[in-house]
Amino acid sequence: MEARTAEELPRTGRPSSTVAGIGGAGSGWGAARAVRSLAERRPVSFWWGVSLALAGLTAAAWPTVPSYDPWSWIVWGREVTDPHISFFIGSGPSWKPLPFFFTLVYGALGGAAPTLWVITARTGGIAGLIGAWRLSAQLCRRAGLPWWSGAVAGVLAAVGIVLTAPSSGWTYYFFRGASEPLLIGVWVWAIDRLIARRHWQAFMLVVAEGLMRPEAWPFLVVYGVWLFWRMPSMRVWVVLGWIVQPVGWFVPPWISTGQPFLAATHAADYNGGLTAGLDRLKGVLDRGLGIQPLPLLALGVFAVLLALWLGRAALPRGRAALVHWFDSDPSEVPIVVGLAIATIAWWAIVVAMTEDGYPGLERFYLPAAAMICVLSGYGLVRGAALLGELVARGAAGRIAVACVAAVAVLAGSTHFVGARWAYAKQQEPLAAIAVKRIAELGTAVGVLGGSSRILPCRSSVVTINHSLQTALAWKLGTTLARVQTVMTKPGIAFVGPHDSIDGGEPLVLYHFQARVLARVSAWSLQQVWPVGEPLPACVGS
Repeated sequence: MEARTAEELPRTGRPSSTVAGIGGAGSGWGAARAVRSLAERRPVSFWWGVSLALAGLTAAAWPTVPSYDPWSWIVWGREVTDPHISFFIGSGPSWKPLPFFFTLVYGALGGAAPTLWVITARTGGIAGLIGAWRLSAQLCRRAGLPWWSGAVAGVLAAVGIVLTAPSSGWTYYFFRGASEPLLIGVWVWAIDRLIARRHWQAFMLVVAEGLMRPEAWPFLVVYGVWLFWRMPSMRVWVVLGWIVQPVGWFVPPWISTGQPFLAATHAADYNGGLTAGLDRLKGVLDRGLGIQPLPLLALGVFAVLLALWLGRAALPRGRAALVHWFDSDPSEVPIVVGLAIATIAWWAIVVAMTEDGYPGLERFYLPAAAMICVLSGYGLVRGAALLGELVARGAAGRIAVACVAAVAVLAGSTHFVGARWAYAKQQEPLAAIAVKRIAELGTAVGVLGGSSRILPCRSSVVTINHSLQTALAWKLGTTLARVQTVMTKPGIAFVGPHDSIDGGEPLVLYHFQARVLARVSAWSLQQVWPVGEPLPACVGS
């Protein structure tokens, strides 16, 4: 079944003043046809292509450098393609299959791999903003609002995603090549494709989501069961989508380390700074509440309540009626309800996994936060339009009241987003410092004579500040196992500043003496070995 356009959708059940009162049917929908022709009728590949082009431009214009986790995926990709390096993922962060699929390909391209991965992650980030804009605009269109109201709602949704998380949100991940922007982009477009009845595309996107976050697995199971039952032509794809999850998550760690559940072990070993008991539950819930700006959370809740109230006469009774309602109601209400259910379900999964011992980090909520941002854009515009209908007469008066109400809400929200905006603006200069710091790290490796001098024996190791462990492994062309953040044997220490870029200085678990070999900008390069012993031969020089 193909999605019908706005012209094909009946307007039953909607008050006539909704369209005529805020812009007029002629002015609103006439101008909207040209906008929808560009924005909504393009295939998904077009918008991902646009996102890829823009991501490539950002790589040329802005500092481009991976952070800790992406460096590890890049290192692992090279380990498979380089016959001189063993494939070992036992050290470093948790395993993620989808990023590894890309870095496996990029690993054969040598030094271009880090930039290519950052472009990939940024492509997902930009696509997520476009997808959020489309979804909010579609809700407004289905509500009978003119095209420009959808544009306003879409911009608010996209800005809300940019301002997610007060300390490690979309902007940080976007500049540093983390998978979270891609996670948002894949999830938002999966919803878009589901609404458009493009089930193969939607299911494949949920499969991709599941290869980045296990929280997507329940959605993959439920959606897959429905497709298996309702669409026989999808059964092979459903089975393949289910099979690829355990294969992607468990087989490579099992081949590399003999531990198929290594990703789960790494995640469970890090508690995310949460304590036990009720404090743990409160902590993970607070993270879910705080990841998006509070006004957007309030607008998202308001959007759901408003949509339910406006569509109360058409709400179904019984399972069969519910399925028919979701499938056939042309208004925005089923989509709003569906987004609300998906958001609550994602929250419940994160909380349940946290209670089971997983870290419950703020970024785990990002797909749910993106859905809340989509709802908030619709909630602001729909609520302002309704207020205009209630208190003013005539189209001009209703538009004026709606605009004043929307501006007043946005102005009142500045207190809640000021710190987030300041944080977002800091990310570009911080990324530039990170680029410089890692370039200096490469220079330091060259000053010491390269990998063969730094790691002269198979048993040789180095140590470095925690956050740059994976970057140094890339620079040395070695595995993460030989780059320690806690030194347990003699070796060379790369000691950098203790800051948000490098992390804490490396620890040495024995009484040691050190000899400074060189200083390269912020880096001090030292030989480290036990006090009272001669310098071992396998310590690099």
